[in-house]
Amino acid sequence: MDFFRRQDWDIVGKAWLWLGISAVLIIFGMVWWAMHGLNLGIDFTGGELLRYQLERPLSGARAEETEVLRQVRNLLKRDNLGKSQIQISGTNQIFIRIPELEIEEAGGEQQSQVLEQKVHSGLGDLLADKYGKVTIIGREKVGPIVGKQLRDKALLALILGCALILIYITIRYEFRFAVAGIASLIHDVLIVLAAMAVLQVELDSSFVAAILTVIGYSINDTVVIFDRIRENRKLRRGAPFDQVVNASLLQTMSRSINTTGTTLFTLIALYGWGGTTIRGFALALIVGIATGAYSSVFTASPIVVLWHRRAAREPSAAARSARPSAARRREPAAEADTADAEQPPEEEREDAGAEKVSARETIRQAEAKAREEKRETRRSRRKKKKSTGRKKRY
Repeated sequence: MDFFRRQDWDIVGKAWLWLGISAVLIIFGMVWWAMHGLNLGIDFTGGELLRYQLERPLSGARAEETEVLRQVRNLLKRDNLGKSQIQISGTNQIFIRIPELEIEEAGGEQQSQVLEQKVHSGLGDLLADKYGKVTIIGREKVGPIVGKQLRDKALLALILGCALILIYITIRYEFRFAVAGIASLIHDVLIVLAAMAVLQVELDSSFVAAILTVIGYSINDTVVIFDRIRENRKLRRGAPFDQVVNASLLQTMSRSINTTGTTLFTLIALYGWGGTTIRGFALALIVGIATGAYSSVFTASPIVVLWHRRAAREPSAAARSARPSAARRREPAAEADTADAEQPPEEEREDAGAEKVSARETIRQAEAKAREEKRETRRSRRKKKKSTGRKKRY
């Protein structure tokens, strides 16, 4: 798939456009989050656990359990308890976790017993013909699975992971690459949170796993692009940095689309046919992985380019400000000092002296040089083998 390699699209030239789009989406999502909040499930809020026992057990077949879960969920939806969690334990017990919010909406603690009796009678009418009498064996108030302590530890682990990623990318590439990579991760997390707030998808403990998966997927895609930028900088040392980054993005675009596309196909199928319980998890992954592919190309790399431009401008500005006034110098010395002071830094001289070529030409030259280096390596290996063979004969 060489379509993108043949294009001359100037991606990094519109860096502020891509960053502006991301900023608008994040600000809109954060404002929506502040106004409407997130739709937290029972794992975050707690609630009540109702335990029921069937007189006759299930056969244990997966299809039968799925059908029972579907029927019980439809029953709870009719009673406005659709956010409850349902679990079959063993072959003859059903656990139902009702969120605290739905208990409050039903009338609070005073009405919880009425709500329990309503669910009990509904289950009896639904399952009595096939599984006999339905008996309640327990009712207890439960706290959130994802409590404050667990959230704090997850946040600490996230911060520690980002710090280690920052150190690793700084050692392997440069500090500006590391900062750009972390910025793209923060961008992805905020976009996922914004999407969940706007869509009001119920969040449970699997949402934490989805966020961690998105972070790992996104940084992997970003590092692949950074690696190609480093290779092309070695192959074309005299080329402007903007052109090298732009060519690297076009070279890796097919890989990003293929990898992300095949993953999204699976997640979309999981969202459509995977059942209600994992729909929120699948949707978070769909948004996060699509956003991660976008940020790797249109957020991380443009940040590196903008940082490079700023770093290249600062030395020349400092040189101009340090230049003495013409009144304090003699005319010949003034001309020499002016010529020295007006010289741009080394990176700018390279960019100014390099021929302005298209992204397609940059890719072609870099690939030609890479092929030449491989041929030269093979020639040196053959010469080394021949010389080693002659020594052995003598």
